[in-house]
Amino acid sequence: MTKNGYHVIELLMDSMNQGIMFLDSDMVIQHCNRRAKEITGIVFDTQEHHEAGQIEEGDIVVIADNKLGDDDGQLTGKDLELLNINDKDIRDGDMLVAVGVYKNKKIEPQYKYIHGHYMNTPLKLDVNYFGFHITAEVDNEKHENTIQVNDYVFKMEFLNSVGNMVVIDSSTGDIKFFQEKGYGIRKEEIGYLLRENPWAEKTGGNRDIDITGRQFLELFDESPLSECIESILAGKRAQVSNQLYELNKRPLICNVVPWSGKQAPDRYQEAGDFATSLEEKQGLTGVFLIIRDTQHLENLLNERNEIIRQMEAHEYEEPEREHDYPEEAFQGYAGKSSKTREIKYLGWKASQSKFNVIITGESGTGKSKLAREIHRLGNPNAPFVEVNCNAIAPSLFESELFGYVGGAFTGAKSDGKVGFFEAANKGTIFLDEIGEIPMDIQVKLLHVLQNKIIYRVGSSKPVKVDVRVIAATNKNLEEEVAMGRFRQDLFYRINVFPIDIPPIRERKGDLYLLINHILKDLCDNYGLEQKQFSGEALQKMIAYNWPGNVRELENAIERAITLCDTNIIYSEHLKIGKGSIPTTMKEMLAKEEERILEMTLLKYNGDKNKAMAELDMSKTVFYEKLKKYNIRY
Repeated sequence: MTKNGYHVIELLMDSMNQGIMFLDSDMVIQHCNRRAKEITGIVFDTQEHHEAGQIEEGDIVVIADNKLGDDDGQLTGKDLELLNINDKDIRDGDMLVAVGVYKNKKIEPQYKYIHGHYMNTPLKLDVNYFGFHITAEVDNEKHENTIQVNDYVFKMEFLNSVGNMVVIDSSTGDIKFFQEKGYGIRKEEIGYLLRENPWAEKTGGNRDIDITGRQFLELFDESPLSECIESILAGKRAQVSNQLYELNKRPLICNVVPWSGKQAPDRYQEAGDFATSLEEKQGLTGVFLIIRDTQHLENLLNERNEIIRQMEAHEYEEPEREHDYPEEAFQGYAGKSSKTREIKYLGWKASQSKFNVIITGESGTGKSKLAREIHRLGNPNAPFVEVNCNAIAPSLFESELFGYVGGAFTGAKSDGKVGFFEAANKGTIFLDEIGEIPMDIQVKLLHVLQNKIIYRVGSSKPVKVDVRVIAATNKNLEEEVAMGRFRQDLFYRINVFPIDIPPIRERKGDLYLLINHILKDLCDNYGLEQKQFSGEALQKMIAYNWPGNVRELENAIERAITLCDTNIIYSEHLKIGKGSIPTTMKEMLAKEEERILEMTLLKYNGDKNKAMAELDMSKTVFYEKLKKYNIRY
């Protein structure tokens, strides 16, 4: 192969978002294309720059770390003492934002930390510190750690964890160090630098760096991936295709292909061309490491499903992280997304107290299931009484909730009846759809919550009750209060500990686990042999937005099980949504346009004028689109 041909193939592979490294039999890097360097952070794109150096006494150090002690050079409390942070309550796994002066025990630092790292609420420090306006923020929902010093912004994205740090020169006030992608390769983690290790120069622009001749383990940590490469080089393992591995704690899709001078498999023809060129020049044998960043998986559903399956089978696991709730909690609550972890964390916290809880979310998101789990974890041997407020006639609310004495009204039982509150004494009452309770009953409910006393209908004798209230609604109660349909004082009484459950469309990362969880439960409940979905069926389900949430998902799976006579459920067994999955660019854009129109109308409760203003569309175009997609509000 000619030099120009070799270069053309490298450009082609770069454009396909695939990084390629060739390691010889001694795991020495003989070739690494630019895309591989970009993915691993060997090269990065920044217009800012700083000189080589190290932290010196008096420098101001700013830190934003979403998981202390993990991807930050094993940052410890001892290291934080160098910034005069002497808080013994800070521990591994905490979220931390901090600013302090290096090795100066007379200057007070500013910092915040949270033990519960499942919260999606950003943790932010915003201070004026010695003339600098400094903010440090950890945002678990956006997966970003951001540090801003005056007008300079330094942002680090993360999947599991990242430690971001900026250093301000004590004598000039200039930024003398900022963190950048690939800091693990450069040994520039926070902990190392606080221990007086130096950092390398960062230059403006994105220049290339030659790593030919460097040992793989000189740049990358020992890991299951390095062990896999060693095993393949030793002939103890066959090639690896589309496996999820970590490289310096960054998840990547990896292919490891052995090369011994024979033609590579067809799907790795490009790699074979690289190898041929190398062998002609140097007679080398070894392995090709072909890598892709996981952020490109959204457009690769087939491989995405396979990778999630691997995760489910524990072929790849997230690093162990300290839980703020026991492992046995929420076993039936499927999902590992940041939003679901926050729900579990808040649910566990709620179970450890007797505060009133209100669970909000769209219909079908699993509010009653969460309520039962909170009760089970906190008071498992006490009664749990579920009340569907939407199913009670307005005239019967009082007698159903508080009971009645014999002869209280026409048709009453002679011996009276115990109400839901008495039945739940010493336990939990779950008031589902609490927004449906009539105003006159809201007054009496407020009295019960304040005084822990009920009066049966037809009786003036008070009955003490010790009941924990968990309420749920799919309404916006603040809007209901503003409209005069819900009492403000009652709202404040029940809104002590709010938990919001997002719809499925906002936590698509949970969908695969949720699908398999529901499928297994339904097969067990019906006494059927376990079934599984085909790849096409999974794609169809993952592509759909599930406006009916978990309830709609359960119904769709239950129907598919009923129709399917084999152990494989195909897309033909599923009846969901409108039409088929879009495959062309035109169909995809149309589907997205339809979704945006529907969501905007939903946002403004069907107010078309507000939706048109939001979308900046003329009335004619707007109504043409509604007609085109058969959207009715």
